Amino acid sequence: MNEPTGVSADVATILFNLPDSRVISTTSTAGRRQIIVETDQPLGCSSCGVIASRRKERRLQQLRDIPVAGALDVLWSKYRWYCEERACDRLSFFESTPQVPRRARSTRRVRDQLVDAVIRSGRAVSETAAGFAVSWWMVRAAMTEACLLRLPDVDELSPRMLGVD
Repeated sequence: MNEPTGVSADVATILFNLPDSRVISTTSTAGRRQIIVETDQPLGCSSCGVIASRRKERRLQQLRDIPVAGALDVLWSKYRWYCEERACDRLSFFESTPQVPRRARSTRRVRDQLVDAVIRSGRAVSETAAGFAVSWWMVRAAMTEACLLRLPDVDELSPRMLGVD
């Protein structure tokens, strides 16, 4: 484990505190801090739910996350697993967690923070994007997703009163 900053992985895990993950490495070089995490929960196939036991490959995926005492580069040591259920159509699958769903490039908690910054603080989308060092498109996508989750289904609403305008 490369720890030139003197921060142990246990302390970094407590400070970083991403659910369903643990810190495996921390580095700090030329003012850039980097943290490498991996999942610590047993993983099941996304199609059939069978717990995987054989790894196929590993890759590092860069994630956007909330700043922890300043800017932080987060790399997720993400594994592809074999699905061991013969009846399952999926032969292999990548890890995913509730905080980092399939195909996501950012954590759920940073998306929640972006929505809170725009809605509760009344900040503009561009100002929020600059403050979190993310793109305008990411803030807009988080806002769209949040609004879709909060709005009721129009087809299930019944009118209380009809009026003529």
